[in-house]
Formats: sequence, C-alpha cells, structure tokens
Amino acid sequence: MPQISNNYIRIFSHPRSGTHFLESFLASNFYKNENLSSEGAIYFGHWSNKILLEEGEPYHKLFGGHLFPDRSKIGQKSIYIYRDGRAVIASIWNSQFYHKDWRGISFSEFLRKEIDWYGGMGQKSETSINIVQHWYNHVSSWTTIKNDYLLIISYEELKNDPQKVFLKICKKFYPLKYYKAKLFGTSHIDPINRKVGLSPNKASINDWKRLFSQEDLDFFYSQLPSKKFLYSEK
Repeated sequence: MPQISNNYIRIFSHPRSGTHFLESFLASNFYKNENLSSEGAIYFGHWSNKILLEEGEPYHKLFGGHLFPDRSKIGQKSIYIYRDGRAVIASIWNSQFYHKDWRGISFSEFLRKEIDWYGGMGQKSETSINIVQHWYNHVSSWTTIKNDYLLIISYEELKNDPQKVFLKICKKFYPLKYYKAKLFGTSHIDPINRKVGLSPNKASINDWKRLFSQEDLDFFYSQLPSKKFLYSEK
C-alpha cells in the first residue's frame, strides 16, 4: 500500500459519511487561518450528473478520497471517518446522488438496486452489489487494515463528543498539542454546530428513521454480516 508525505491530515471515507464535517472540524481546530481550498473549480456528485462547484471547495487539501484502501494513497497523517450505513444511504438518497435515470424511483427501490459506481460516485463502474453491501465492504476494508498512520473515528462520535475526538487526533498526530490540551483543557474546541459541506443535509444522527420502513430495515440488516458498524444510542 503506497505511502505519501503530507503536512496536512488527509481524510478518507465512504461518500456521505461526514467528510466535510470532519474537514471543517480540522480546519477550525488545527489549521485555523490556513488556505486549504482547491485551486479552481471542482465537480462532485454522481458521474451521470456531475455538479460543478465553480468557487472550488474550501477544505480540499484535507480530502484523501472515497476509494477503497487498496486504491488509496495513505499519508503519514490520515483519518478514516465512517458513519452508520442507514444514515449514509439516507444522505445519498436525499442528495439525489444516483444515476439521473433513476429519478422517480422510491427509496425502497433505491435501497435494493445494484449501484453503478465503486468507491466514489464520480466514475462509472460495473458492480453486482447494492448500496448496503458497498457501504459495509468499504467500512470493513478500511477499519481492518494495518497501518500505523491511520486513525479511525466515527461520525457519531465526532458529533456527540468533539472534545474526545480532538484529543484522539492530537494524541495520534500532534503529541505536544495533546499534552497541552490535557493540561489546560479542551473548552476552546469548536464543535462545528452548523451545516457544512457539499449539498449538506440535516446533521441529525438518527434522521434516517423517517425514510426506512420496517421492511426496508429488515432488508438492510439482511445484507450485513454483522451490525458492528451501526450506531446505537446508549
């Protein structure tokens, strides 16, 4: 697996897993007042209907990618953020990041269809898996690899306890900053209590519940080898 040098933390994720939320968190708490934007316009969304963002993306230098780990260049400071698959699928649906010819299908149909992309939605790829299987394979492949440069965090953890995540990031990549935070506290942390990112949706953790019928949930669970990557309120 190739390694690259990078002064910035690079973020990897499945699409719609809180990438831009984490980028904003890092920018505000680790790279304040630094220019992290892309140089020029970028495209995002599904390959069949790409959306042009003419002003670029403000935290593009922190973006590692959405590909699987065997196709990714993991830098010396890298984070993989994952999110409950039900929320991921709901976000993709709400953002209409699927083939333009699929417009008008129901959420239940979308949940069960074989997707036409792999890793990221920006390039066409023939697959024989649905979005549930793709999400699980993606998270499983990233969270089980052995790489000393990689930190794994969850979107729900970042939402619920940003101070804890801040300390995790510091301990992994910035030991001096970690010891200072342990000594003086983390009350200064910006938790990012606002909508951020490309085509942002409501950032509620369990907002997916309004889309899934019981039949949809039964199907979703039937596609998973285990429920270990799902968020459960305590």
